[in-house]
Amino acid sequence: MEAKQMQLQNFFIFLMDCICIVLSYILASYLRFGNLWGGYTKGIVLLRMGILLMSITLVYFIFNPNRNFFSRTKKQELIAVFRNILIMGATISMAAFLMQDAQKYSRLVYGYFCGIDFVVMYVSHLLYKKYMNDIYSKGIGGRKVLILTSADRAEGICQNIQVNNSWNIKIVGIVLADEQEKKEIAGIPVVCEYGDMMEYIRRNVVDEVFVHLSSQTNLPINKIIKELEVMGVTVDLNINVFEMEIPVQREIERIGNYYTVSFSPKIHSFKQIFFKRVMDIVGAIVGLLITGIVTVFLAPALLIESPGPLFFSQVRVGKNGRRFKIYKFRSMYMDAEERKKELMSQNEMEGLMFKMENDPRVTKVGKFIRKTSIDELPQFWNILKGEMSLVGTRPPTEDEFLQYEGYHRRRLNMTPGLTGLWQVSGRSDTKNFEEIVAMDVEYIDNWSLKEDIKILFKTVGVVLKGKGAS
Repeated sequence: MEAKQMQLQNFFIFLMDCICIVLSYILASYLRFGNLWGGYTKGIVLLRMGILLMSITLVYFIFNPNRNFFSRTKKQELIAVFRNILIMGATISMAAFLMQDAQKYSRLVYGYFCGIDFVVMYVSHLLYKKYMNDIYSKGIGGRKVLILTSADRAEGICQNIQVNNSWNIKIVGIVLADEQEKKEIAGIPVVCEYGDMMEYIRRNVVDEVFVHLSSQTNLPINKIIKELEVMGVTVDLNINVFEMEIPVQREIERIGNYYTVSFSPKIHSFKQIFFKRVMDIVGAIVGLLITGIVTVFLAPALLIESPGPLFFSQVRVGKNGRRFKIYKFRSMYMDAEERKKELMSQNEMEGLMFKMENDPRVTKVGKFIRKTSIDELPQFWNILKGEMSLVGTRPPTEDEFLQYEGYHRRRLNMTPGLTGLWQVSGRSDTKNFEEIVAMDVEYIDNWSLKEDIKILFKTVGVVLKGKGAS
């Protein structure tokens, strides 16, 4: 219920921001030129507005700027709006660069626009929050919630809801299942005994009843839910397993006709997964175009030094144990895998991976393409197919995977990547396998699109410097 209301509120705020952007651009144009068009064609002006609206759309989809909208202070709101303006400014600059028509942008118009939109958006946010708070304080809208719980839990529950500031929830009262002496808890009135609860609900405004009881309770929970359902009152039943001290995230799922609580190290929203995949597809298409150009120049040199196939393929282990063939430009002699067994005693890695500083199996051309990471380019095909991602964890070989301890498998919780946290933190200079696992797990636990973008930029710097690759 709350999630749907938040989505609706988020949509209204988005529309409000779009209106602010259009009005601010119109005002900025009039301040600069005395009219909307400023000597440009209507098509160009509408395109500029479209870019601005696209930029705020990206802000909403990637950064979810309104997740704590109603709980933000005025200072926090100021910072949030300023961040939105900065991102829009960066989007405009990027669009001007990519379209190679920066001369058609009036810097003064966009200077005016940023200043005006900052003020208009900030003021509109404050006014909207005041308006909504006034409405809910008058009893219009919002969710009136009655809490059914035990005396030992009541104060903690009320404080939890108040601290987390569920913006559209108003606790109208508490019903104690086991004690009747208390008249008030954490500033919330104890409105009646359990035996009188249904009568109280019938006579008062109650949208929902939040039931938070021990699994050992003697109260007839099924009967309570059925009676309230008949009355048209929503029941929010706390699932007591949520109180288990397990450091993972949970969510409600449905399997067949059964409702379950799913525990996961990291739960990602559909929106996050969708935009990561979009980023992968766009990156893969661009990467494959680059790979095609590089192949024309690389193939003769590589094949002259070491006749054989241009590409090297190997079975790797992907997300949660899925096998796939990874592709690279061949950087070793044809008998490399056979010679690996002879060289195992010279392995410089501490753990399950194999690595040598001056591996005799690597060709001269191979050393160059490894140093510059050109050998990795064919993996854009794996990314396009969905077997890999631009950013992720390193996909292990079959023999490495078969030696994994249970906790090592955690690094397969996400789709493997062309680059990742451990690569930009030293790349293949990292000698300790457990350290690589720790960095992969850190990446998984703290994953975000923002972090992926940071890693991609760091990867470019690392590749240009040739650090750690061999």
